[in-house]
Amino acid sequence: MRKHLNIGLLCLVTTGVMLVPGGAGALAAPAGGEDVTVYIASGGTSFAGLSGKTLRQAASGAGLTARNPVGSLRDAQAVLAAGHTRNATILLRGGTYDDAGVEWAPGIADGTVTVKAQPGTGPVTFDGRAARAGYWTKVGPKSPRLNFQGPYTVQRYGDGGIKATGTRKDGPVRGLVVNGITFRQIGNAWVKGGKGFAGVHLNYVSKAKITKNRFFNLENKEKPGNTHGVYLAFNQTQRTPGSNGNTVAGNTFKVISGDPVRASDGSSGNKVRDNTFAKGHDYRGKVRGNGNHGMFTYWVFSRADTCGKGGNTFSGNTYTVSYSNVKNPAVYSGADTGRTCKSVRATGHNPYER
Repeated sequence: MRKHLNIGLLCLVTTGVMLVPGGAGALAAPAGGEDVTVYIASGGTSFAGLSGKTLRQAASGAGLTARNPVGSLRDAQAVLAAGHTRNATILLRGGTYDDAGVEWAPGIADGTVTVKAQPGTGPVTFDGRAARAGYWTKVGPKSPRLNFQGPYTVQRYGDGGIKATGTRKDGPVRGLVVNGITFRQIGNAWVKGGKGFAGVHLNYVSKAKITKNRFFNLENKEKPGNTHGVYLAFNQTQRTPGSNGNTVAGNTFKVISGDPVRASDGSSGNKVRDNTFAKGHDYRGKVRGNGNHGMFTYWVFSRADTCGKGGNTFSGNTYTVSYSNVKNPAVYSGADTGRTCKSVRATGHNPYER
């Protein structure tokens, strides 16, 4: 059972968002600071119900040893924000966690935050069934640099796994690393009420590295073509540039109802290489492959009637049939507007295996 520090104050967590208050008493980490390791365990201390000075006092020094873990990613964020944190490693003890909608706000740390499994403690799973719709975690341009290092599993989130969104004011999200994670059973075929966007959803993101992950059973019953393994797009609300210069390499995609890698909104210079696109069993037990139009596709929407500027390439990949079990091209450019683009191209050797 998790240990709760219950005090009747404004809750730190509201509608699934990590709040970092401004003004006097804010949880902002000063410039400089220390490198810190924070331990999380499913039975660790929770700071839910605390805010302000009481939260800072409770979080200061908590979670800094394996014997005194905190209970969630939000609790770990509070520990980091209460200190003078430069770079941080968050170690996840084996177990199942129900974190959902966790936002990496400014002030948590000044440098890089690495989230990884604690070796020798068993498998780590983040399960979104309690949250139903939504993403596991969200990253912004003023977040710390996030380095998500598996092995761990992110499953049963209705909308997606990781959503990173840049803004016109602060620019793109930069330096995101997602490595060795299994994203599975995401979308409304698995979670009622979900929208099923993507395992990794990049909206105005630059130079992210999406490597050695597994994307299994990302499926929608409603609008099956809308869910992807990796989606490269723009911030639709602010109409920013697209996501440029990102690498998607060494991953395995198995049973993705939409195109497993999709670019749009002017996204350019993205490299999809050395991945495996394989068949597996869908949510009903039927053998299927991946996608509607191709393995790596570019799509033009009326919201941003523009082609990519080039450099979206597909090389060294192995692929098989589509989600409806027919052979489609490895790459494809299409449009809802009648525009003709050739915004993604196959280079090198990309063998097809039936």
